[in-house]
Amino acid sequence: MNSIQNSFKQINPDLGMIQGDSISIRQPQVGPESVGAAGEVKGGGFFETLTKSMEEVNADQNQADQSIKDLVAGKSKNIHETMLQVQKAELSLKTMMQVRNKILEAYKEIMRMQV
Repeated sequence: MNSIQNSFKQINPDLGMIQGDSISIRQPQVGPESVGAAGEVKGGGFFETLTKSMEEVNADQNQADQSIKDLVAGKSKNIHETMLQVQKAELSLKTMMQVRNKILEAYKEIMRMQV
């Protein structure tokens, strides 16, 4: 049991440190190259990544819709390409929904924590 506690306390310093019964998480180090003129942090934050992913899913959905319209209108006779785009859009939407569900589960778990 003691070896488990010792290995558990040796956490990667980038993630945080365990001190007794509490966990302290360090803020990420921000270098001068990632700070804008007004002092705001720029770069790949969680919100920007999530927004970009949602835009990509939307683009996939729009592209699949356009492919279906082109196929029905007779502009395209390639049903295989249309089906591939529809499947890609469906898979990206399902993936986004799973990520959304995991984010909501994590939020609910954080809200249940006692401070």
